Amino acid sequence: MSDILATLEPLIGKAQKLGADEVEFFAQKYCVKTVNFEHNNMKSAVASIVDGIGIRVLKNKALGFASANSLDKIKIEDALKEAVAIAKVTPPEDNYFLSPKQKITKIPEMYDKAIESFSMDDTISYSSKLLKTATEHDSRVTVDSGTFAATIRESALVNSNGVSISETKSLFNWMLFGMAIDGEDIGSFDYCYDSVVNVSDIDIEFTAKDFAEKVVRNLNAQKTESFEGLAVLTPDAVGDLFWLLVNAATATQIQAGSSFLQDKLGDKIAVDELTIVDDGTLKGQSASSSFDREGVPHKKYSVIDKGIFTGVLYDTFTANKENIESTGHASGTYRNIPNIWTTNLELKPGTKSYEELISEIDHGIVVNRISAAPDPISGDFSAALKGSQLIKNGEMTDTLREITAVGNIFTNLNTITGISKEQRALRGNQSWLVPYIVMDKIKFVS
Repeated sequence: MSDILATLEPLIGKAQKLGADEVEFFAQKYCVKTVNFEHNNMKSAVASIVDGIGIRVLKNKALGFASANSLDKIKIEDALKEAVAIAKVTPPEDNYFLSPKQKITKIPEMYDKAIESFSMDDTISYSSKLLKTATEHDSRVTVDSGTFAATIRESALVNSNGVSISETKSLFNWMLFGMAIDGEDIGSFDYCYDSVVNVSDIDIEFTAKDFAEKVVRNLNAQKTESFEGLAVLTPDAVGDLFWLLVNAATATQIQAGSSFLQDKLGDKIAVDELTIVDDGTLKGQSASSSFDREGVPHKKYSVIDKGIFTGVLYDTFTANKENIESTGHASGTYRNIPNIWTTNLELKPGTKSYEELISEIDHGIVVNRISAAPDPISGDFSAALKGSQLIKNGEMTDTLREITAVGNIFTNLNTITGISKEQRALRGNQSWLVPYIVMDKIKFVS
């Protein structure tokens, strides 16, 4: 992105002449080869280039934002004028400042040059293998939709505080969504996905077989009685439920008074075994990058340490409200102003294997996937469970028809009775490294 940096840097002065006190340009360019498929067949193969820029302007501490789906200089200047005009009529906010210049350390193994020779034929080949492996694993598998994409993503950020940085990243991502059908028995849908930086790390077969086994397992679902007891959350289910905990840890929610974690920094909120760390500096990971959406360097950051809430997630704006530094958690694309989210979030593993945890349960349910909209302040949830499995006398037995789980994510952080030593990587633009977690006192309603 050296060319776009050279284009943007002179525009700092132009923005100031137009009346901007501070200005930020965030540009991105995606070169993408994508194959999509539907209903067990390939649907389309597309090569595209998508680029654009987001411009933030501060005028008398008021924010103006505009974006353009182009890196053409004239369109950038037009968007700049729009951002300045918006800032002039927007109410001021005392805590709006753009990020200062900081030392950026390049993260290793974020760009695989092999992607430069990764052709559309290669993309089609990987896609075909993904689809074929899933459907041939079991004839009952139906892939409703799926994709495989190879992307070169370039990002550049320039602001009036002296920040001028760029990064190029290679990405390979794929996904399967569908169900198994056996005569009139249609199992609950499920999905699998993954994302890597290096060609050598692409593991199509693992994803395809995992998907096939998931959806076939959902066939022949049985009823069960209502009860209160143990839930074994698979990594997917942990991600479905624990996002609320992560959201509650963002400064946006805490400062708005919309978080269970308000005024709880330093308090014990979970069992000793629960530790959560976010680290955007991990080499060779799809969610890693040298800097965040505002040009602040990423770092390793503790959110929960042995059950104690240790870290609020900040961007520059929310950090300024408390006269502290951003934690480097500004997220987003050029199309929007930054929001706050994680990078590579790890729930630290426990000491027992998944099989050991199951063997110790007389009566419980393995929760594979959750569909819920928990209350963001209270943490109460009433969740539809998809493709769950009954545990009886230490063994998994029937797959269950859709049932409802009722609990409170914040209260249930203290009813965790086990965390597996195995972890599963759920990798994408934001990634999770997650173990299996056993929670007690969950109500299951049939």
